[in-house]
Amino acid sequence: MLYWQQQGHGPNVVLVHGFLGSGKIFEPLTAYLAQTFSVTTIDLPGFGGSYDVPAPSTVEQLSSMVADTIQSAHVEKCSILGHSLGAMIALELALQRPGLLEKMVLYGGCPNGYLPERFETTQESIDKIRVQGIDLVAANIVAQWFRRGKEDPMYPLAKAAGRKSSEAAAIAHLKSWDHWKARGRLSEVNTPTLIICGDSDRSTHPDLSIEMWKKISGSQLFIAPNAGHIVHLEYQNEFNAIVEKFLQ
Repeated sequence: MLYWQQQGHGPNVVLVHGFLGSGKIFEPLTAYLAQTFSVTTIDLPGFGGSYDVPAPSTVEQLSSMVADTIQSAHVEKCSILGHSLGAMIALELALQRPGLLEKMVLYGGCPNGYLPERFETTQESIDKIRVQGIDLVAANIVAQWFRRGKEDPMYPLAKAAGRKSSEAAAIAHLKSWDHWKARGRLSEVNTPTLIICGDSDRSTHPDLSIEMWKKISGSQLFIAPNAGHIVHLEYQNEFNAIVEKFLQ
């Protein structure tokens, strides 16, 4: 089972982080939402409190692990916010386990895991991890998430969130992305959906969020100006307010 933590009281909201992260990356958002909601953060396999959990070979299997963890946290139904890889997981849950979800926020997400416009290919990331080691590669990848790179005042928090990362799990996650596809299934999504991205996202291009918005019936879209892949840290107040309004 994956590591999870809960804070606050109220309707259930689950936060799922992305690659080279942990629940820690949501600290400001968790503190804000916990004033109104019961917030559960989950650490994905190989990261944070789930460091020793092997990563599965597919996003579908990973989504099943997250669903099982949600239920083990005594959450029968919830809204979910997934960031990056977490957005792939949330979207897969909306397709495979729609009865689990009330609402969904796809943040820095994509309809398919193959990302030719990412700042580097998944294979380039894998090769760098094998040559340079996970710590150096993680520090450099995290910098790509911010429009201001390592100069952003929230960069240390994002870097610290991924400090405990398994090299084997990181490589397994990267390998799993290219094979995951939801593009042809977007019209099947019935969960009320909010889609968020930064206009300067170098990991998941804004066009991918626009595509999901067009194909998921009734979905809402917010593109943050002058923001990268990690809007919730770059523009905390605006992000928090938009997400809270949607969830309520």
